Amino acid sequence: MFGIQKIESDIREGLLSRSRILLLVPVVLIILAALAFFPSLSNDFQRQWDDQWMLLEHHIILHPSLENIWYYFTHFDRGQYYPLNQLYYLGIHSLFGFDPAAFHAGSLIMHLINSILVFILIRQIGRQIVEPEHHFRLHWMAGLVALIFAIHPLQVESVAWISASKILLYATFTLSGLITYVIYIKSRKVVFLILTILAYILSFMCKEQAIILPLNIILLDWLFHTFGYREFSKRVLWEKIPFFVLALFFWYWSVQNNLGVLEVSTAYPWHQRLIFGSYSLIIYIIRFLVPVNLLYFYGYPIVTGESLSWFYISYAVLAFLFLLYMSDLYRRKQYIPFFGLTFFLIYILLVLHIIPMPRYMITADRYMYLSVVGLSVWIIWVVYRLVQWAQDRTWLRFGIVGSIMLVLSCFVIYSNTLTRKWSNSITIKQEVQEYLAPEIQEINSTE
Repeated sequence: MFGIQKIESDIREGLLSRSRILLLVPVVLIILAALAFFPSLSNDFQRQWDDQWMLLEHHIILHPSLENIWYYFTHFDRGQYYPLNQLYYLGIHSLFGFDPAAFHAGSLIMHLINSILVFILIRQIGRQIVEPEHHFRLHWMAGLVALIFAIHPLQVESVAWISASKILLYATFTLSGLITYVIYIKSRKVVFLILTILAYILSFMCKEQAIILPLNIILLDWLFHTFGYREFSKRVLWEKIPFFVLALFFWYWSVQNNLGVLEVSTAYPWHQRLIFGSYSLIIYIIRFLVPVNLLYFYGYPIVTGESLSWFYISYAVLAFLFLLYMSDLYRRKQYIPFFGLTFFLIYILLVLHIIPMPRYMITADRYMYLSVVGLSVWIIWVVYRLVQWAQDRTWLRFGIVGSIMLVLSCFVIYSNTLTRKWSNSITIKQEVQEYLAPEIQEINSTE
Protein backbone atom coordinates (compact mmCIF):
# COMPACT_ATOMS: atom_id res chain seq x y z
CA MET A 1 0.00 0.00 0.00
CA PHE A 2 1.19 3.55 -0.91
CA GLY A 3 4.50 2.13 -2.25
CA ILE A 4 5.26 0.44 1.07
CA GLN A 5 6.02 -2.91 -0.59
CA LYS A 6 8.72 -1.24 -2.73
CA ILE A 7 10.26 0.39 0.35
CA GLU A 8 10.23 -2.93 2.22
CA SER A 9 11.99 -4.54 -0.74
CA ASP A 10 14.67 -1.82 -0.83
CA ILE A 11 15.28 -2.24 2.90
CA ARG A 12 15.75 -5.99 2.53
CA GLU A 13 18.25 -5.34 -0.27
CA GLY A 14 20.15 -2.82 1.84
CA LEU A 15 19.25 0.15 -0.38
CA LEU A 16 17.52 2.04 2.45
CA SER A 17 18.19 2.35 6.15
CA ARG A 18 15.25 0.99 8.16
CA SER A 19 15.91 3.36 11.06
CA ARG A 20 15.84 6.40 8.78
CA ILE A 21 12.60 5.29 7.20
CA LEU A 22 11.05 4.74 10.64
CA LEU A 23 11.97 8.32 11.60
CA LEU A 24 10.45 9.70 8.41
CA VAL A 25 6.82 9.29 9.53
CA PRO A 26 6.97 11.43 12.71
CA VAL A 27 9.08 14.07 10.92
CA VAL A 28 6.55 14.40 8.08
CA LEU A 29 3.77 14.39 10.68
CA ILE A 30 5.25 17.36 12.55
CA ILE A 31 6.03 19.33 9.38
CA LEU A 32 2.54 19.00 7.88
CA ALA A 33 0.80 19.74 11.18
CA ALA A 34 2.96 22.83 11.65
CA LEU A 35 2.09 23.97 8.11
CA ALA A 36 -1.60 23.52 8.87
CA PHE A 37 -1.65 25.55 12.09
CA PHE A 38 1.29 27.98 12.10
CA PRO A 39 -0.97 31.01 11.28
CA SER A 40 -2.30 30.75 14.84
CA LEU A 41 0.99 32.26 16.04
CA SER A 42 -0.17 35.59 14.60
CA ASN A 43 -3.66 35.41 16.07
CA ASP A 44 -4.93 37.52 18.95
CA PHE A 45 -6.85 36.43 22.06
CA GLN A 46 -10.58 35.76 21.65
CA ARG A 47 -11.45 38.76 23.79
CA GLN A 48 -15.21 38.28 23.32
CA TRP A 49 -15.28 34.56 23.91
CA ASP A 50 -13.89 32.87 27.05
CA ASP A 51 -10.25 34.00 26.75
CA GLN A 52 -11.32 37.06 28.70
CA TRP A 53 -12.47 35.26 31.86
CA MET A 54 -10.43 32.06 31.50
CA LEU A 55 -7.11 33.83 31.07
CA LEU A 56 -6.91 37.62 30.78
CA GLU A 57 -8.99 38.34 33.89
CA HIS A 58 -8.59 35.10 35.81
CA HIS A 59 -7.84 35.45 39.50
CA ILE A 60 -5.09 32.81 39.55
CA ILE A 61 -3.21 34.59 36.75
CA LEU A 62 -3.53 38.11 38.12
CA HIS A 63 -2.99 37.14 41.78
CA PRO A 64 -0.94 33.93 41.89
CA SER A 65 -0.49 32.45 45.35
CA LEU A 66 -0.49 29.03 46.97
CA GLU A 67 -3.85 29.85 48.53
CA ASN A 68 -5.42 30.69 45.16
CA ILE A 69 -3.87 27.65 43.49
CA TRP A 70 -5.22 25.39 46.24
CA TYR A 71 -8.66 26.95 45.87
CA TYR A 72 -8.89 26.11 42.17
CA PHE A 73 -7.62 22.58 42.81
CA THR A 74 -10.44 22.02 45.28
CA HIS A 75 -13.29 23.96 43.60
CA PHE A 76 -15.07 24.09 40.27
CA ASP A 77 -14.88 27.37 38.38
CA ARG A 78 -17.99 28.44 36.47
CA GLY A 79 -19.17 24.84 36.27
CA GLN A 80 -15.81 23.53 35.05
CA TYR A 81 -12.78 21.89 36.66
CA TYR A 82 -9.43 22.63 35.02
CA PRO A 83 -6.74 23.53 37.63
CA LEU A 84 -3.84 22.07 35.62
CA ASN A 85 -4.88 24.18 32.65
CA GLN A 86 -4.68 27.30 34.83
CA LEU A 87 -1.21 26.30 36.05
CA TYR A 88 -0.24 25.93 32.40
CA TYR A 89 -1.51 29.48 31.74
CA LEU A 90 0.29 30.74 34.82
CA GLY A 91 3.57 29.23 33.63
CA ILE A 92 3.35 30.87 30.21
CA HIS A 93 2.26 34.19 31.69
CA SER A 94 5.16 34.22 34.16
CA LEU A 95 7.59 33.80 31.25
CA PHE A 96 6.01 35.89 28.49
CA GLY A 97 3.22 37.94 30.05
CA PHE A 98 -0.01 38.34 28.06
CA ASP A 99 1.62 37.66 24.70
CA PRO A 100 -0.94 35.81 22.56
CA ALA A 101 1.82 34.33 20.38
CA ALA A 102 3.27 32.53 23.42
CA PHE A 103 -0.08 30.96 24.32
CA HIS A 104 -0.77 29.98 20.70
CA ALA A 105 2.70 28.46 20.46
CA GLY A 106 1.93 26.40 23.57
CA SER A 107 -1.27 25.08 21.97
CA LEU A 108 0.51 24.23 18.73
CA ILE A 109 3.30 22.41 20.56
CA MET A 110 0.78 20.41 22.58
CA HIS A 111 -1.07 19.43 19.42
CA LEU A 112 2.17 18.26 17.82
CA ILE A 113 2.94 16.22 20.93
CA ASN A 114 -0.55 14.70 20.85
CA SER A 115 -0.12 13.79 17.18
CA ILE A 116 3.06 11.89 18.03
CA LEU A 117 1.28 10.22 20.96
CA VAL A 118 -1.51 9.09 18.61
CA PHE A 119 1.14 7.61 16.31
CA ILE A 120 2.78 5.79 19.24
CA LEU A 121 -0.57 4.55 20.59
CA ILE A 122 -1.80 3.11 17.29
CA ARG A 123 1.60 1.56 16.61
CA GLN A 124 1.74 0.02 20.11
CA ILE A 125 -1.76 -1.41 19.77
CA GLY A 126 -1.05 -2.74 16.29
CA ARG A 127 2.18 -4.46 17.31
CA GLN A 128 0.17 -6.62 19.71
CA ILE A 129 -2.42 -7.75 17.16
CA VAL A 130 -0.51 -7.76 13.85
CA GLU A 131 1.97 -10.41 12.79
CA PRO A 132 5.65 -9.33 13.11
CA GLU A 133 6.21 -9.50 9.35
CA HIS A 134 3.64 -6.70 8.92
CA HIS A 135 5.03 -4.36 11.61
CA PHE A 136 6.81 -2.12 9.13
CA ARG A 137 3.59 -1.66 7.15
CA LEU A 138 1.82 -1.01 10.44
CA HIS A 139 4.29 1.84 11.08
CA TRP A 140 3.02 3.64 7.99
CA MET A 141 -0.63 2.90 8.72
CA ALA A 142 -0.24 4.33 12.23
CA GLY A 143 1.44 7.34 10.65
CA LEU A 144 -1.55 7.93 8.38
CA VAL A 145 -3.97 7.71 11.31
CA ALA A 146 -1.85 10.21 13.24
CA LEU A 147 -1.54 12.45 10.17
CA ILE A 148 -5.31 12.71 9.76
CA PHE A 149 -5.59 13.51 13.46
CA ALA A 150 -2.83 16.12 13.14
CA ILE A 151 -4.09 18.08 10.13
CA HIS A 152 -7.86 17.53 10.05
CA PRO A 153 -9.81 20.82 9.86
CA LEU A 154 -11.99 19.70 12.78
CA GLN A 155 -8.92 20.24 14.99
CA VAL A 156 -8.63 23.95 14.18
CA GLU A 157 -10.87 25.11 17.01
CA SER A 158 -8.92 23.15 19.64
CA VAL A 159 -5.56 24.41 18.39
CA ALA A 160 -6.38 27.99 17.35
CA TRP A 161 -8.52 28.89 20.37
CA ILE A 162 -6.41 29.48 23.48
CA SER A 163 -9.26 28.65 25.88
CA ALA A 164 -9.49 25.18 24.29
CA SER A 165 -6.04 24.34 25.66
CA LYS A 166 -7.70 22.27 28.38
CA ILE A 167 -8.81 19.89 25.61
CA LEU A 168 -5.24 19.59 24.36
CA LEU A 169 -3.92 19.00 27.88
CA TYR A 170 -6.54 16.41 28.78
CA ALA A 171 -5.84 14.64 25.49
CA THR A 172 -2.11 14.57 26.28
CA PHE A 173 -2.69 12.80 29.59
CA THR A 174 -5.41 10.53 28.16
CA LEU A 175 -3.23 9.37 25.25
CA SER A 176 -0.28 8.90 27.61
CA GLY A 177 -2.49 6.81 29.91
CA LEU A 178 -3.69 4.62 27.05
CA ILE A 179 -0.09 4.08 25.93
CA THR A 180 1.07 3.08 29.41
CA TYR A 181 -1.91 0.74 29.70
CA VAL A 182 -0.96 -1.01 26.45
CA ILE A 183 2.59 -1.34 27.76
CA TYR A 184 1.19 -2.72 31.03
CA ILE A 185 -0.80 -5.37 29.15
CA LYS A 186 2.37 -6.40 27.32
CA SER A 187 4.82 -6.27 30.23
CA ARG A 188 2.51 -6.99 33.22
CA LYS A 189 4.60 -4.49 35.22
CA VAL A 190 2.41 -2.78 37.81
CA VAL A 191 4.34 0.48 37.48
CA PHE A 192 2.68 1.06 34.09
CA LEU A 193 -0.77 0.48 35.58
CA ILE A 194 0.04 3.05 38.26
CA LEU A 195 1.18 5.48 35.56
CA THR A 196 -2.14 4.93 33.75
CA ILE A 197 -4.08 5.72 36.92
CA LEU A 198 -1.96 8.84 37.46
CA ALA A 199 -2.58 9.95 33.87
CA TYR A 200 -6.33 9.46 34.45
CA ILE A 201 -6.28 11.75 37.49
CA LEU A 202 -4.22 14.40 35.70
CA SER A 203 -6.46 14.33 32.64
CA PHE A 204 -9.53 14.95 34.79
CA MET A 205 -7.72 17.94 36.32
CA CYS A 206 -7.69 19.41 32.81
CA LYS A 207 -11.24 18.62 31.64
CA GLU A 208 -14.16 16.70 33.11
CA GLN A 209 -14.73 14.82 29.83
CA ALA A 210 -11.70 12.71 30.82
CA ILE A 211 -13.97 10.77 33.18
CA ILE A 212 -14.78 8.46 30.25
CA LEU A 213 -11.27 6.88 30.12
CA PRO A 214 -12.22 3.58 31.88
CA LEU A 215 -14.49 2.70 28.94
CA ASN A 216 -11.54 2.88 26.57
CA ILE A 217 -9.46 0.80 28.98
CA ILE A 218 -12.16 -1.88 28.70
CA LEU A 219 -12.19 -1.44 24.91
CA LEU A 220 -8.45 -2.20 24.82
CA ASP A 221 -9.00 -5.28 27.00
CA TRP A 222 -11.67 -6.47 24.59
CA LEU A 223 -9.45 -5.87 21.54
CA PHE A 224 -6.46 -7.76 22.93
CA HIS A 225 -8.71 -10.56 24.18
CA THR A 226 -10.34 -10.86 20.75
CA PHE A 227 -6.95 -11.27 19.10
CA GLY A 228 -5.93 -13.86 21.70
CA TYR A 229 -3.40 -11.67 23.45
CA ARG A 230 -5.15 -11.34 26.81
CA GLU A 231 -7.39 -13.68 28.78
CA PHE A 232 -10.18 -12.32 30.94
CA SER A 233 -9.51 -13.21 34.56
CA LYS A 234 -10.04 -11.97 38.11
CA ARG A 235 -6.81 -9.99 37.76
CA VAL A 236 -8.28 -8.09 34.80
CA LEU A 237 -11.34 -7.24 36.86
CA TRP A 238 -9.42 -6.24 39.98
CA GLU A 239 -7.15 -3.86 38.09
CA LYS A 240 -10.22 -1.94 36.87
CA ILE A 241 -11.41 -1.15 40.40
CA PRO A 242 -9.18 1.95 40.86
CA PHE A 243 -10.45 3.42 37.58
CA PHE A 244 -14.13 2.98 38.42
CA VAL A 245 -13.65 4.18 41.99
CA LEU A 246 -12.05 7.33 40.60
CA ALA A 247 -14.80 7.66 37.97
CA LEU A 248 -17.49 7.44 40.65
CA PHE A 249 -15.66 10.00 42.77
CA PHE A 250 -15.27 12.36 39.80
CA TRP A 251 -18.96 11.94 38.94
CA TYR A 252 -20.11 12.49 42.53
CA TRP A 253 -17.96 15.59 42.90
CA SER A 254 -19.22 16.94 39.57
CA VAL A 255 -22.83 16.43 40.65
CA GLN A 256 -22.11 18.29 43.88
CA ASN A 257 -21.07 21.19 41.68
CA ASN A 258 -24.21 20.93 39.51
CA LEU A 259 -22.37 19.46 36.55
CA GLY A 260 -24.34 16.75 34.77
CA VAL A 261 -27.46 17.35 36.87
CA LEU A 262 -30.72 16.93 34.97
CA GLU A 263 -32.73 20.16 35.18
CA VAL A 264 -36.16 18.85 34.18
CA SER A 265 -37.80 22.27 34.13
CA THR A 266 -35.36 23.83 31.64
CA ALA A 267 -34.00 20.86 29.68
CA TYR A 268 -35.28 19.55 26.38
CA PRO A 269 -37.55 16.49 26.83
CA TRP A 270 -35.98 13.06 26.48
CA HIS A 271 -37.39 12.34 23.00
CA GLN A 272 -35.95 15.60 21.63
CA ARG A 273 -32.60 14.86 23.30
CA LEU A 274 -32.60 11.47 21.59
CA ILE A 275 -33.08 13.20 18.24
CA PHE A 276 -30.37 15.76 19.09
CA GLY A 277 -28.03 12.89 19.97
CA SER A 278 -28.72 11.18 16.64
CA TYR A 279 -28.29 14.47 14.80
CA SER A 280 -24.99 15.19 16.55
CA LEU A 281 -23.66 11.69 15.88
CA ILE A 282 -24.36 11.84 12.14
CA ILE A 283 -23.19 15.44 11.77
CA TYR A 284 -19.88 14.65 13.45
CA ILE A 285 -19.30 11.78 11.02
CA ILE A 286 -20.25 13.96 8.04
CA ARG A 287 -17.92 16.76 9.17
CA PHE A 288 -15.12 14.23 9.51
CA LEU A 289 -15.67 12.88 6.01
CA VAL A 290 -16.51 16.24 4.38
CA PRO A 291 -15.11 19.05 6.57
CA VAL A 292 -16.65 22.08 4.89
CA ASN A 293 -18.38 25.18 6.28
CA LEU A 294 -16.85 24.64 9.71
CA LEU A 295 -17.86 27.39 12.14
CA TYR A 296 -17.16 28.32 15.73
CA PHE A 297 -20.84 28.09 16.63
CA TYR A 298 -23.64 25.65 15.76
CA GLY A 299 -26.91 26.56 17.46
CA TYR A 300 -29.82 24.35 18.45
CA PRO A 301 -32.55 24.16 15.79
CA ILE A 302 -35.22 25.08 18.39
CA VAL A 303 -35.46 26.58 21.84
CA THR A 304 -36.91 24.65 24.78
CA GLY A 305 -40.66 24.28 24.55
CA GLU A 306 -40.83 24.34 20.74
CA SER A 307 -41.69 21.33 18.59
CA LEU A 308 -39.02 19.74 16.45
CA SER A 309 -39.40 19.39 12.68
CA TRP A 310 -40.11 15.87 11.43
CA PHE A 311 -37.09 16.27 9.16
CA TYR A 312 -34.81 15.56 12.13
CA ILE A 313 -36.33 12.08 12.48
CA SER A 314 -34.17 11.13 9.48
CA TYR A 315 -31.06 11.57 11.66
CA ALA A 316 -32.42 9.01 14.12
CA VAL A 317 -32.85 6.59 11.19
CA LEU A 318 -29.29 7.25 10.02
CA ALA A 319 -27.95 6.78 13.54
CA PHE A 320 -29.77 3.45 13.75
CA LEU A 321 -28.26 2.38 10.40
CA PHE A 322 -24.82 3.41 11.66
CA LEU A 323 -25.24 1.18 14.73
CA LEU A 324 -26.40 -1.65 12.45
CA TYR A 325 -23.23 -1.14 10.38
CA MET A 326 -21.13 -1.42 13.54
CA SER A 327 -23.02 -4.56 14.52
CA ASP A 328 -22.34 -6.03 11.09
CA LEU A 329 -18.62 -5.26 11.42
CA TYR A 330 -18.57 -7.14 14.70
CA ARG A 331 -20.56 -10.06 13.27
CA ARG A 332 -18.11 -10.36 10.35
CA LYS A 333 -15.18 -10.18 12.80
CA GLN A 334 -13.89 -6.93 11.33
CA TYR A 335 -12.56 -5.96 14.72
CA ILE A 336 -10.16 -3.17 13.76
CA PRO A 337 -12.78 -0.86 12.17
CA PHE A 338 -15.19 -1.82 14.96
CA PHE A 339 -12.55 -0.74 17.49
CA GLY A 340 -12.07 2.58 15.68
CA LEU A 341 -15.77 3.41 15.56
CA THR A 342 -16.26 2.40 19.20
CA PHE A 343 -13.32 4.62 20.20
CA PHE A 344 -15.06 7.45 18.34
CA LEU A 345 -18.37 6.80 20.10
CA ILE A 346 -16.81 6.67 23.57
CA TYR A 347 -15.23 10.09 23.27
CA ILE A 348 -18.37 11.82 22.01
CA LEU A 349 -20.72 9.96 24.33
CA LEU A 350 -20.89 12.77 26.89
CA VAL A 351 -21.64 15.45 24.28
CA LEU A 352 -24.54 13.71 22.52
CA HIS A 353 -27.11 15.44 24.77
CA ILE A 354 -28.39 12.27 26.42
CA ILE A 355 -27.43 14.18 29.55
CA PRO A 356 -28.40 17.84 29.03
CA MET A 357 -25.41 20.12 28.44
CA PRO A 358 -25.35 23.71 29.72
CA ARG A 359 -24.26 25.04 26.33
CA TYR A 360 -25.78 27.23 23.61
CA MET A 361 -24.42 24.97 20.88
CA ILE A 362 -25.67 21.57 19.77
CA THR A 363 -22.29 20.51 18.35
CA ALA A 364 -18.76 21.86 18.53
CA ASP A 365 -15.67 20.93 16.54
CA ARG A 366 -13.54 20.80 19.69
CA TYR A 367 -15.67 17.96 21.07
CA MET A 368 -14.29 15.79 18.27
CA TYR A 369 -10.63 16.25 19.17
CA LEU A 370 -9.92 12.70 20.41
CA SER A 371 -12.81 11.11 18.51
CA VAL A 372 -10.97 11.93 15.28
CA VAL A 373 -8.52 9.15 16.23
CA GLY A 374 -11.23 6.50 16.10
CA LEU A 375 -12.70 7.66 12.80
CA SER A 376 -9.18 7.87 11.35
CA VAL A 377 -8.55 4.21 12.25
CA TRP A 378 -11.80 3.29 10.51
CA ILE A 379 -11.17 5.32 7.34
CA ILE A 380 -7.58 4.07 6.95
CA TRP A 381 -8.91 0.51 7.24
CA VAL A 382 -11.46 1.30 4.51
CA VAL A 383 -8.75 2.75 2.26
CA TYR A 384 -6.46 -0.22 2.91
CA ARG A 385 -9.21 -2.63 1.89
CA LEU A 386 -9.83 -0.61 -1.27
CA VAL A 387 -6.15 -0.74 -2.19
CA GLN A 388 -6.10 -4.49 -1.58
CA TRP A 389 -9.17 -4.88 -3.79
CA ALA A 390 -7.43 -2.89 -6.54
CA GLN A 391 -4.17 -4.86 -6.19
CA ASP A 392 -4.34 -6.18 -9.78
CA ARG A 393 -5.63 -2.89 -11.20
CA THR A 394 -2.60 -0.59 -11.15
CA TRP A 395 -4.40 2.42 -12.57
CA LEU A 396 -7.17 2.12 -9.97
CA ARG A 397 -4.71 1.66 -7.12
CA PHE A 398 -2.77 4.77 -8.11
CA GLY A 399 -6.06 6.62 -8.46
CA ILE A 400 -6.99 5.72 -4.89
CA VAL A 401 -3.56 6.69 -3.56
CA GLY A 402 -3.60 9.94 -5.53
CA SER A 403 -7.05 10.80 -4.23
CA ILE A 404 -5.94 10.23 -0.63
CA MET A 405 -2.89 12.44 -1.12
CA LEU A 406 -5.11 15.14 -2.65
CA VAL A 407 -7.53 14.96 0.30
CA LEU A 408 -4.69 15.21 2.82
CA SER A 409 -3.27 18.21 0.95
CA CYS A 410 -6.69 19.87 1.03
CA PHE A 411 -6.88 19.22 4.77
CA VAL A 412 -3.61 21.10 5.30
CA ILE A 413 -4.74 24.02 3.14
CA TYR A 414 -8.22 24.25 4.67
CA SER A 415 -6.90 23.97 8.23
CA ASN A 416 -4.41 26.73 7.44
CA THR A 417 -7.23 28.91 6.05
CA LEU A 418 -9.55 28.25 8.99
CA THR A 419 -6.77 29.01 11.47
CA ARG A 420 -6.41 32.46 9.95
CA LYS A 421 -10.14 33.05 10.45
CA TRP A 422 -9.55 32.59 14.18
CA SER A 423 -7.49 35.78 14.19
CA ASN A 424 -9.84 37.46 16.68
CA SER A 425 -13.44 37.41 17.93
CA ILE A 426 -14.67 39.52 15.03
CA THR A 427 -13.24 37.35 12.26
CA ILE A 428 -14.61 34.06 13.63
CA LYS A 429 -18.11 35.50 13.95
CA GLN A 430 -18.38 36.96 10.45
CA GLU A 431 -19.57 33.69 8.85
CA VAL A 432 -21.81 32.73 11.75
CA GLN A 433 -24.14 35.71 12.16
CA GLU A 434 -26.79 34.44 9.75
CA TYR A 435 -26.97 31.09 11.59
CA LEU A 436 -27.30 32.49 15.08
CA ALA A 437 -30.60 32.38 16.94
CA PRO A 438 -31.98 35.84 17.84
CA GLU A 439 -31.21 35.43 21.53
CA ILE A 440 -27.54 34.60 20.77
CA GLN A 441 -27.28 37.60 18.46
CA GLU A 442 -28.51 39.74 21.33
CA ILE A 443 -25.84 38.31 23.61
CA ASN A 444 -23.11 38.98 21.03
CA SER A 445 -24.32 42.54 20.50
CA THR A 446 -23.85 43.30 24.19
CA GLU A 447 -20.29 41.96 24.38
